[in-house]
Amino acid sequence: MLSSDMYKLINEFGQGVTFRKVTVGSYDPATGSAGNTTTDYSVKSYMAQYTLTELTSDNIVRGDRKALLPAFDTSGVAIPSPDESDLLVGSGDTVRVVSTQTIYNGDGVVCYICQVRE
Repeated sequence: MLSSDMYKLINEFGQGVTFRKVTVGSYDPATGSAGNTTTDYSVKSYMAQYTLTELTSDNIVRGDRKALLPAFDTSGVAIPSPDESDLLVGSGDTVRVVSTQTIYNGDGVVCYICQVRE
């Protein structure tokens, strides 16, 4: 799929969601844990199901979905690349990013294809 097609899917059929970037903090020996901080970005996301042929892969399980995210939030600010354990929150559903593929147009990032799981 061309990057322009993905961008068009996101703009025309995507829904507003919150992309929640989770950053692990410093380890605190007193508590025995590391605190997390989160940063929220308002974005449009297009969710799609994996095809049956894609489900034969070892790392994609039934119920996983693809989330297409633009490289910029709704106010035009670049978002960081989604990492494992980041979240998409919206429409009564919260999913966790499992893996991310970055789509480029020349040197610029156009969008991200995220494998997400409930």
